[in-house]
Amino acid sequence: MEIRWARSATKHRISRTRSEYAIRNAIAVIDQPAPDDSPHRDVRVVFLGPDADGRMLEVMAVETAEGFLVIHAMLIRRKYLDYLEGASDEQA
Repeated sequence: MEIRWARSATKHRISRTRSEYAIRNAIAVIDQPAPDDSPHRDVRVVFLGPDADGRMLEVMAVETAEGFLVIHAMLIRRKYLDYLEGASDEQA
C-alpha cells in the first residue's frame, strides 16, 4: 500500500514516520463521511493506533487510486477512545 502525505498531515507535529507506523499497526480503522463544510466529499479513513513509542494516534486519510493520502495526524482525541475499547474486545 502506498502512503502519501498532504501538507496538512503534519500540522500537529506528528512526523510521517510516526503516522505511517500507526497506520501499519492500527488497532481500529473507521470510515467516516466528509464533514459538511469540506469541499472534498471523499470518505475519510481513520486509523487508530500506536506510534513506535506506544503513543496512540489518530491518522486520517483518503483513499486514492495510488493508495492513501494522509490529510491529518495527531494524538488521539477522547471521541475515538470508544472505538479502541470495542476493537480490543473483538481481538480478545
